[in-house]
Amino acid sequence: MEWIKDLSDKLVIWFLRKTSSFGKELTGAGRAEQLLWREQRLRNLKGLAMRYQQRHGEKTLE
Repeated sequence: MEWIKDLSDKLVIWFLRKTSSFGKELTGAGRAEQLLWREQRLRNLKGLAMRYQQRHGEKTLE
């Protein structure tokens, strides 16, 4: 069931990016900075998930 939500999220994001001009105004340096921020957010989310698992004793969140 989780894979369906993941797929629908990816399709919505893909659609929004294709139908908007989001990111078109960014320079190469701006794109690189956005990528670094995105990676940082993902690391933060993974860290939060790991702490949640440790506190609540769950083996997986998937």
